[in-house]
Amino acid sequence: MSQTPFKHGLSERPCRQAEDGGTLVISLDFELFWGWRDKASLRDHRLRLDRARANIPRLLDIFLEYRLHVTWATVGLLFYDGRARALAGIPRDLPDYDDDHLSPYKYLSSTGLSGRADPYHYARSLITQIRATPNQEIGTHTFSHFYCLEPGATVGAFEADLASAIQASETVGVIPRSIVFPRNQVNESHLAICRGFGLLAYRGTEDAWPYRPVLSAQQNPLRRGARLLDTYLNLTGRHTFDVIVNGTSRLANIPASRYLRPFNRRLRYLEPLKLRRIFGDMTSAARAGRAYHLWWHPEELGVNGEENLSQVRRIASHFRILQESHGMRSMTMAELADSADRTDLAP
Repeated sequence: MSQTPFKHGLSERPCRQAEDGGTLVISLDFELFWGWRDKASLRDHRLRLDRARANIPRLLDIFLEYRLHVTWATVGLLFYDGRARALAGIPRDLPDYDDDHLSPYKYLSSTGLSGRADPYHYARSLITQIRATPNQEIGTHTFSHFYCLEPGATVGAFEADLASAIQASETVGVIPRSIVFPRNQVNESHLAICRGFGLLAYRGTEDAWPYRPVLSAQQNPLRRGARLLDTYLNLTGRHTFDVIVNGTSRLANIPASRYLRPFNRRLRYLEPLKLRRIFGDMTSAARAGRAYHLWWHPEELGVNGEENLSQVRRIASHFRILQESHGMRSMTMAELADSADRTDLAP
């Protein structure tokens, strides 16, 4: 049976952060082809993914230079070095989606024998490099890019998937503390399971109707068009926030503030508006002592890579200005969750 989004009617309360000055949070949905598999062919995405992998070390260099703390929400299958170990790590309870294309497990047997032979599904070497870079948090994006609210997905299958995700991350010495749900599909039952695995934070959605979590079939041109326009014009507000703690699971909701759309050559004349929107949001957060959460897919750096890396550097430069002028901090999702003052919450 499908499940309904948790967003409205949850028992959630805002918590004060430990300090003023504002906080920049950056999270990346690191999935390589696992996040695109049900929507496109590998043939069409191969070059994009090759270039994206080459640009990830350059992205890490920017984060290191500007001392940015970043959460990499990583699909569990990426932790393995090839097909055999991935097959050995699959969950005991698989989702039985009504739409067979959503499940990766039949497809898994056709992936490469090693990460070297198949850099589109396995990324152990890149994860090791991320882990070795200061201030980078490796969180989870579930094991299989699990869709919690699609028909046929059960809470039991999600629990098994998350157990496999934790097990996979432990193979490189990582214990995830944050989770990003694929396509933001989650409800109270999933949050309770996350807390049982020791997770502290999850990324919620912007509090505006175009961003509310819905089933894949409910995504429509009106929602997509509103989100696109909101990229360039302030239609839905700044989306700065104080940390929100779910009263049932006690997970900190670190909601998204803005999706960093990749550079679009056809809309290149609007690119300055996009960055001006983000800079204004960040400045508002710094002045108010609130948090601002920017996110994107590193795979999207593969097309127009130089332009995309340039915009990340410009955002990092604006952060440094706000750091010097207002004391703005950079924190991972888990660090921000740790900083929340939860003293007014019942145990």
